[in-house]
Amino acid sequence: MKRTLAPFLLLATTVCAGCAAGSAAPASAPSTAPIGELSRYLPLLDDSVLSYETYIEDTNERGIAVFEIDRPRPELAELKLAGQVRKRYYFEPGGVRSSHGGYLLKLPLSLNAEWTGDDGKVKLTQVDLSVDTPAGKFAGCLQTIENAQLGAATRKTTTVFCPGVGITVLEIDAAQEGTSVLQRLTLKAFGPRFKAP
Repeated sequence: MKRTLAPFLLLATTVCAGCAAGSAAPASAPSTAPIGELSRYLPLLDDSVLSYETYIEDTNERGIAVFEIDRPRPELAELKLAGQVRKRYYFEPGGVRSSHGGYLLKLPLSLNAEWTGDDGKVKLTQVDLSVDTPAGKFAGCLQTIENAQLGAATRKTTTVFCPGVGITVLEIDAAQEGTSVLQRLTLKAFGPRFKAP
């Protein structure tokens, strides 16, 4: 089961091409917590760039993926790869929702909190994690794990969100018929998009 590292696998909806997105969680009372708490762990700043080292275990393939962030409106973030919009995220009072309906992050950001992602159930498994990446060392990070059953395949997506940066590590472990594939994105660099004078 060979998969390619697609743009923001990150949000784990493109690993299994053709798989249907999971249904959104039932509506709940809106949270009074500020969107700022969500933006702390997922800033997705306008005119910024996130560069990731990519790795696919079964082929030992390594590369670089560069995502550009646009914020056409304060509540909308678009992730672009090679100039094409690949993902859209909506910042709501209670969470950051993908255009497929599932949540990437959802309040409360407390240990063992659960919500529905694009393809499965997401659980917040760590709330004070430290990680070391090529982009630097980060502390006070959150870790989520999404487990999904996609037909005969299973997929575990582990995502680390760090304050002021966003996603620093994304690891996808997919398995089908006894074959497993591990894919990883690790933050290499981040900052404002370069603009020629």
